[in-house]
Amino acid sequence: MNRTDIDNDTPATPKGPLVRFFMSGWSNLVRMMGVNVLFIIFNIPALALCYYMAAVFIPMLAPVMKWDVFITITETDGSEVISYQLLLLLVVFFVMALLSSLLICIGPFQAGFSQVYKGIRTNTSVSLFSDFKRGIKENWGKSLVAMLIGIVLTIVFLIAIVFYASLGSQSGIVVAMIFGILFFAFILIQNFVYNMMVATDLKLSKIYKNAILLVLLRFGPCLGLALLVIIFYFAVPFFLLMSASYLTLGIYLFLYSFVVISWMQYFMSYYTGKLIDKYVSTDD
Repeated sequence: MNRTDIDNDTPATPKGPLVRFFMSGWSNLVRMMGVNVLFIIFNIPALALCYYMAAVFIPMLAPVMKWDVFITITETDGSEVISYQLLLLLVVFFVMALLSSLLICIGPFQAGFSQVYKGIRTNTSVSLFSDFKRGIKENWGKSLVAMLIGIVLTIVFLIAIVFYASLGSQSGIVVAMIFGILFFAFILIQNFVYNMMVATDLKLSKIYKNAILLVLLRFGPCLGLALLVIIFYFAVPFFLLMSASYLTLGIYLFLYSFVVISWMQYFMSYYTGKLIDKYVSTDD
């Protein structure tokens, strides 16, 4: 018996959220790459602030994080000196880690990018620049406050980590680790905040409250999300840059200029959207 007609009427197997994420991202690949490039260009003022913070915190963090071993070289006479080329690469790592994780960024511009990601996620995007301008126009006030909160708390966390880790005691190390955990939790919160900002009409205080509650409520998945943040915003860039070869430097420049930042931020937007649909009231 010919069952072609029956087979054709069989509904397609529903695709899982991860498959839909990659399909939507891939179908908007050029737009995603454009967002990645624009994110860096529009955040040049934030890059300047990150560079200043690198000049302040790297000398304090290097001994604590054992970065000295990566930026020192042995001279022919056996003495060890700091390589300024390797130090510059460490600065690049520090600057881009703060920027890409949204701890230090231009808030209104990030609201615009979050609107672009929302349009891709919901398949309601008009155009990159139309969505971008809408996100800025509708959320510039809240995003400016979120930007200031990000700057202040990032400085507080870094100072706390350096201070307690420098004590050298076991209790100091434990407290420094606690602040380190809070540091990465705050990265998730900031990403949730910008995405929730463009998806709801909530006041900023309620947005932060909901972002914190989501991290606590979905602790397990958020732990996995934090692991992805550590891998793609900290571990991989550190490895590529500190390898100090032209090949790894080229790979880093390509990936983080065109691919990784936008895909990670879109993944945050996609995951936040699912949480908003399930847990958050969008009315103020």
